[in-house]
Amino acid sequence: MKSVHSPKIFVQIASYRDLQLIPTIDDMLAKAKSPNNLVFGICWQYGDGEDISYYDNRENFRISKHHYSESKGLGWARNITNELYDGELYTLQIDSHHRFVKNWDSILLEDFKEALNYSENPIITTYCTPFDPNTDESEYIKIPCLMSQYEFSSDKLLMSMPWYIQDYESKHNIIRARTISGHFYFTYGKFIKDVPYDPEIYFGGYTEETTLSLRAFTNGYDFYSPYRMIMWHEYTRSYRPKHWEDHGEVSQTEYTSTQRDMFSRNKTRQLFGQEDYGITIDEKYGIGKQRTLEDYEIYGGFKFKECLIQRYTLDVKEPPNPISWEEDFKSKEYTLDCIWDLEFFRNFNFAKPKFLTLGVHSDTEELYRIDLLDDTYINLKTNFYEVTMNGIKEPKKIVMYLYDEDLGWSERYEKSFV
Repeated sequence: MKSVHSPKIFVQIASYRDLQLIPTIDDMLAKAKSPNNLVFGICWQYGDGEDISYYDNRENFRISKHHYSESKGLGWARNITNELYDGELYTLQIDSHHRFVKNWDSILLEDFKEALNYSENPIITTYCTPFDPNTDESEYIKIPCLMSQYEFSSDKLLMSMPWYIQDYESKHNIIRARTISGHFYFTYGKFIKDVPYDPEIYFGGYTEETTLSLRAFTNGYDFYSPYRMIMWHEYTRSYRPKHWEDHGEVSQTEYTSTQRDMFSRNKTRQLFGQEDYGITIDEKYGIGKQRTLEDYEIYGGFKFKECLIQRYTLDVKEPPNPISWEEDFKSKEYTLDCIWDLEFFRNFNFAKPKFLTLGVHSDTEELYRIDLLDDTYINLKTNFYEVTMNGIKEPKKIVMYLYDEDLGWSERYEKSFV
């Protein structure tokens, strides 16, 4: 086991028009047991009203300043903080809107030391408990959180959310985790060189955190969550403008936020083997060589191409998943009576209806689809169709559209199975 000393921690912060940046750093320094061990690398994407000279000539501050109109998104900014790294033993990445417990750095190093019993390259990470900067600290929720992977989005991206550790008071050890939080991870500083931030990854959560997790895992890093409070995180950022608002329709950079986000999503899906967009992925931003994508799926209980999550994972139980993912993802046969409201479609007064589309959906995706071409369906003479299908996800509803040769599509019809 490697020993843990008290050397420098390189703190990475990418801040976008955030007046909470200075209060976050002030609180961090005030609550740290060893504030002189903190070295800050900040990508300061500033707007009006921000005092960007605040940390000028301050020891242990390295700042790359950019007017917000120059910003190309989260991955771009995180990549810049990576470039400010100068060999510190540890690195901590946070956002610009946090608050901290007393001696948070000491607690973090204790957790890291414990993690070294299980892994040569541990990462301490989680979704932090939310807080409101307008609320007194005495009113903050003091229950730590894990990261819960709860579904795939409609465009096949893995989603996570905070999950309170209700029995945290009885826990005394770090908890294995499946993913990395973009707003809080702590590990060896060499991680910055091993898994550098991809500047083309535009937004957090479903692209930043998923790609970073896969790349870290396949490069031999292991993830652990604290069992006690270390810091809080402000999730809404409702008090400030967002990058996608400033760059949504017009941007002084090469692309709008919509274009960057679309490319980032496509790149994420390609990295996970879900789709191939012909994107050239630089080796340093790709999958590592110490483990495979399949190793990560088995560990976490995911099937990315099929957009499936094991029940064990959904129940937020500690990985690695102890049961075979083939066993847990067994298919089931369903016979479904699909009944719909004829008057809904009659109200459109279509003159040249061509077909009626019937889809069976889970909560997040289409499981089955058929285009009904028979005259009895097209001319709305019957409202029943029996579907027999095999699937892994439970059918929850039908989604239907009627298509007319002249007028196009009807509005969406949706009905849940009783």
